[in-house]
Amino acid sequence: MKQIKVGLAGQPNCGKSTIFNLVSGIEQHIANYPGVTVDKKVGFFKYEDYKVEMVDLPGTYSFSSFSQEEKVAKKFIIDESNPNSKEKSIDIIVNVIDSSNLKRNLYLTFQLLEIGIPVIVVLNMIDIAKNRGLEIDSKKISKMLSCPVVETSGSKSIGGKELMQTITNTFEKKTKYEEFKINYEELEVHIQKIEKLLENSKSHLSKRWLAIKLLEEDPTILEHVGSNIKKEEIDKEIESFHTLHDKDTISFLATFRYDSADVIYHECVKNNNINKETLTDKIDKIVLNRIFAIPILLFIIFLVYEISIVYGYKLTDYTWPILASMKNFIIDILPMADFTKVPMITDFFIWMTNSSIALLNYIPIFFILFALIAIMEDVGYMPRMAFILDKIFKKFGLHGQSTLPLVLGGAMVGGCAVPGVMSTKGISDERARMATILTVPYMNCLAKVPFYTLLLGAFFKPEMALMMFFISTITIFIALLIAKLLTTTVLKTRQTAPFVMELPPYHVPTIKGVFIRSFQKVWIYIKKVVTIVLAVAVILFAMLEFPGLSEDSILKYEKQSEIYLAKFDKQIKNNKYYQLVDTKNEVSDLLNYYDRYRAKRMAATSKEDAKQLDKKFKLINADYYTFLKPRKNKEAKKINRAIRKLSRDRKKVLREMKNEKIENSILGMTGRSLEPITQYAGFDWKINVAFLSSFAARESAVATLGSIYENNKADSKRAEEAMAENSGYTPLHAAAIIIFMILTPPCIATMIVVKMQTNSYKWMVFAIFFPVFLGIAMSSLTFTVGNIFSLSGVEAMAAFYFAIVFITLILAFYPSKSINWKGGLNKV
Repeated sequence: MKQIKVGLAGQPNCGKSTIFNLVSGIEQHIANYPGVTVDKKVGFFKYEDYKVEMVDLPGTYSFSSFSQEEKVAKKFIIDESNPNSKEKSIDIIVNVIDSSNLKRNLYLTFQLLEIGIPVIVVLNMIDIAKNRGLEIDSKKISKMLSCPVVETSGSKSIGGKELMQTITNTFEKKTKYEEFKINYEELEVHIQKIEKLLENSKSHLSKRWLAIKLLEEDPTILEHVGSNIKKEEIDKEIESFHTLHDKDTISFLATFRYDSADVIYHECVKNNNINKETLTDKIDKIVLNRIFAIPILLFIIFLVYEISIVYGYKLTDYTWPILASMKNFIIDILPMADFTKVPMITDFFIWMTNSSIALLNYIPIFFILFALIAIMEDVGYMPRMAFILDKIFKKFGLHGQSTLPLVLGGAMVGGCAVPGVMSTKGISDERARMATILTVPYMNCLAKVPFYTLLLGAFFKPEMALMMFFISTITIFIALLIAKLLTTTVLKTRQTAPFVMELPPYHVPTIKGVFIRSFQKVWIYIKKVVTIVLAVAVILFAMLEFPGLSEDSILKYEKQSEIYLAKFDKQIKNNKYYQLVDTKNEVSDLLNYYDRYRAKRMAATSKEDAKQLDKKFKLINADYYTFLKPRKNKEAKKINRAIRKLSRDRKKVLREMKNEKIENSILGMTGRSLEPITQYAGFDWKINVAFLSSFAARESAVATLGSIYENNKADSKRAEEAMAENSGYTPLHAAAIIIFMILTPPCIATMIVVKMQTNSYKWMVFAIFFPVFLGIAMSSLTFTVGNIFSLSGVEAMAAFYFAIVFITLILAFYPSKSINWKGGLNKV
């Protein structure tokens, strides 16, 4: 079977993905190109007697080296077209063109044709072009460009078969391919001189193409040719051309290609509705209207947020029982506890299971989110969203495309930083994309809400609404402030892409295309995030588990357990069922049986499920089941009451053991070691432990604090009441803690996606420690100033809030003068 390798190239929004999905189906592999975060999408499929590998290159406007996508696409062509490479070299380039925007798309076509690899031009969205009154003579284009031209409509599954037939025909005629050349007239003499200088080059690429790219001062090609040519020699030719013709080579070459595209357009395209307003024009009059644009944008963002986050979470009500069943199944096969002696292997697998399902629970949200983003991309609203907000965000170093990530991260309380960071992939400006990735985690994610609720309920009951307003709105000002800070310091040398704001025509998305893209992105999340998170969960487990309880403590809890067991024994001594539970092992079995039933009964969502559960437990042990459902059996009722009491006593002992283990664990000791630093913010070791443990998941902070401040008498009290009574904190302490939580780094999952999006552990570490430093500094400042001026918690929070807002507004009027270059000598 013959193998064909095809590179799929085209400008953004040309419908390249729909063509890719049309011919490759769902059998696709997605990864990142080595060293960068740009998607590498590869489809493998068979067509007749051919095995086809199709690589979907990143969407690019040209083959320059401005954006990461352009660099990746060019590097792919250079590397994959080498016949001496171990990898199969690329045979054909398929150039997808938006037929309704033909002239501008043809600029890239000319660049691709010059590479020296056979090109097939695909006139996609041909139906839209026809509806707009455009008559395109594809045969004439084919003749003028000397390459095959195929008409398609990816969204309507038109032209797939013709395209595949053209690919195989072109492959068979590959040996007859003649190099495509544009006559650059007065520049030709300089091209030929560079070609001559490249005679000794071992590059497999066309010498003419290399010469043209060198005259365009392309750094990637200069690096590719290496020592075969000196930059001074290229500069000499460029200078010579400029002296003779008073023209720059870069702009001359670009103009020549645009002129050539213009010739093709006027020769092959007839516009029957040249002055007629299109549907896109009519819609844009409303969507981009100065008055309506912002309200429409807010409505759409709200809709995306509401559907993906709110309704996505509601959808988890249906998926959670499945995950809970998985958890229960794993618990069932693990060794059971012998009263308070829980095997470490059981603890470990329960910890790992909880870590996994906590993340898998996000899948419905992500699927909906990615589907909505795919729809907005396909429809053509994403570039319009960026167009509307670009001016405001640019003042702070962000981009109009930063809007969606910030909103999804929790610009309104209740977002999630993971999808927020994931959605930054589409931001073309590298500096703005990095700034967005690093500021999204400052948003109010949903997992922080229980923590705020706990502290507000404990210390700010009368001012709860006011404090929640501060918390909800301060995050966006903090994000803008930090974005400004980062883009004028550590990110100031990051490359920015040329400002290309293309507003493509509106399109109707396809269900298949939206589904495939959503599925692919969710699959990446499952594979990458879950595996790494599980690895981190193992480390955290070890840090909480070791060195464990001392021998004295173990003896203490054993004695306590014996007391509770003795009480139980005394209560049922004269019961007729006593012989069934007259040993410690039997009592432990009954207790495990009872607790497992209670856990599963809580997960049962219908009467039918409950009946099945009863039936199952009755089969497991009919005697024990009598104690679960004693009905009118008085003796069984006594056992039922006693076992319920014993279950509560056991949970209390386990909770105390857990608290002591946490206190003496490596994580607990770390919390104590941080006290000399965090004391200025009013934090003790318990708060430190809560924040450290929350790194795995924000909800852990509430669980840890609730567990730490609970005492024997507070069982009937809510966690916030126990904390207010037992912690010794004041509202000023609480305000400092809240400020730290606002600024503190997000959970592991977010940090992992930060690593994925930046492709750098360095930035992941920065994203962890910079917020910690900032959080400690701001909390300490607020706490110290609050103490000096005897401020209440609300007053301290208000002072912090208005200070941040004031600084942000001042910076909005401070012009950005960022440096867009790097390199040179370290010390001049």
